Amino acid sequence: MTIPYLTVEDPHAAMALYEKALGARKTLIIDGPDDSVLHAEIDINGTRLMLGGVWPGMSEAPTGRSPVNFMLYVESADEALSKAVANGMTLVSEPETMFWGDRIAKANDGHGYEWTFAHEVEKVSAEEVNKRAAEWLASMG
Repeated sequence: MTIPYLTVEDPHAAMALYEKALGARKTLIIDGPDDSVLHAEIDINGTRLMLGGVWPGMSEAPTGRSPVNFMLYVESADEALSKAVANGMTLVSEPETMFWGDRIAKANDGHGYEWTFAHEVEKVSAEEVNKRAAEWLASMG
């Protein structure tokens, strides 16, 4: 099993945001000194994520946008984006139906991580995805 581990400057704020914006549920919090979080675990749509704060010499939070992104399959990317933005996330991209058959939208959590919300609108064969990808790339110049 692979479990992503996020390092954030303020784990309490991140968990509160993830609860409101993503429907996360806290499953474990190990308190550290001075109201810090040594380790925490949350569940988002049946997927476990671990997170913790910055510990000098051990972990660092992203400065700017992390190269790690998260993709959540949801019932409606449009509704998930609306909820995320209404609860503190920042819009990255409006909902759009993509050539591979998913409708996606993106938001930034302000803790360095980008979240993509997606739902399937069309089943597309591998052959058709490759054809559409080539067309999409050609349209990009």
